[in-house]
Amino acid sequence: MRVSFLNHTGVYASPPQIIEWAVSRFKLKHLNLKYLKLLDARYFQLAFLISLLLFGALARDFSLTAWQVLFALASAVGTQALWQFALKLPNRHNLQGYLSALVTTCGISILVRSDVSWVHPLLACLAISSKFTFRFGSKESRGHILNPANLAAFCAMMLMPHAWLSPGQWGQETLAAMWMIALGATVTGQVKRWDVSLTFLAAWLGLLAARLLWLGYAPSLAVDMWLHQALNGATLLFAFFMISDPMTTPQHAGARISYAVCVAITAFAWQYGLFKPQGLIVALFIWSFTVPLWNWMFQKKRFIWNGEAK
Repeated sequence: MRVSFLNHTGVYASPPQIIEWAVSRFKLKHLNLKYLKLLDARYFQLAFLISLLLFGALARDFSLTAWQVLFALASAVGTQALWQFALKLPNRHNLQGYLSALVTTCGISILVRSDVSWVHPLLACLAISSKFTFRFGSKESRGHILNPANLAAFCAMMLMPHAWLSPGQWGQETLAAMWMIALGATVTGQVKRWDVSLTFLAAWLGLLAARLLWLGYAPSLAVDMWLHQALNGATLLFAFFMISDPMTTPQHAGARISYAVCVAITAFAWQYGLFKPQGLIVALFIWSFTVPLWNWMFQKKRFIWNGEAK
């Protein structure tokens, strides 16, 4: 007796044909997963940052206009193109060469607020230009040391009139925090920078917990306050999308762990010792200038994005 089944097209097929079709589908799925692993992590980062930007702009109604975002985008892409064509870089003719400009635009739009239209494009120009001017190291370890979004945020806070930072626009909602953790985990997993993100979070949240205990808060109140700080959107954004940048952190794993602890301690001292705001932004900016020293002491080949010309 011949046994047959309806296959995916509605035609009767024998068991061997069904098995063959299932195997082909499995192989296709495997190839798709393999392709995703090889895809440049900046595509994931860009998609996530856009979603965060839209969530903030649409759900919170911040003082960020579409024109400011468009001006920043035009400035970032234009500056990137100018440098790439001037230096005749390999990726100047394809999208791969402009992903950093798109990511930087999102970062600036998320972090910086202004009541004038020229701040965002100026910051975008400075941030992108820093990648081509502040470069240190030799041979395989040479690269830029300043995270563009961090530099833009620092300049907005310290140097720019009519500009201020608004990194906490998502509030402390658990759903938003979990969403950011999931997105950030995907990106850091793609670029293999789990170590620096998790080390920073452990050090930073540990310091915050120690402070609450030292101040003598009641346990229940201390836990509520700690969770409020731990689920802060600014902290999670910093941990998963800024300090985890594989281009501007030490290349050696051990050096990255020490680097993350130093950033956390400095940010804590700035914010709770000197009682000044934006400790995370300031600490990362300061410690960025030590990255060439870390890379010199712990030498390792520089990270290269998937698909980027070497």
